[in-house]
Amino acid sequence: MSGAITAEMATLAVAGILIVFAVLALIALIVGLLKRWDERWQDHERRVEATAVSREQTIDATTLVLITAAAATVVQGRFRVHRIHRLLSPRRRRTPWSAHGRLTLQGSHAVRRRNT
Repeated sequence: MSGAITAEMATLAVAGILIVFAVLALIALIVGLLKRWDERWQDHERRVEATAVSREQTIDATTLVLITAAAATVVQGRFRVHRIHRLLSPRRRRTPWSAHGRLTLQGSHAVRRRNT
């Protein structure tokens, strides 16, 4: 074998390059289709969410609280509510400073589970 490139070598090299570029084009096509599919899925989710938000609430607040408490009991077991009180009136303006302080305070309380 001398240093010359034969026709068979050239054909094999061109075929290899064409296969590599064909596979890269196929990967680019698949990624593009996945992107388009994801955008359509997100648009669909936005439409469904907008429809759900615009829908009028059919149950009152008391029923919602009772359903939430029942679901929490099923998931986490029995618990007691010691007291419920409103921290701020919904008509009162909240500042980020007070909201962050309240969040820090509530997050620092560790709830201990009783083994029964």
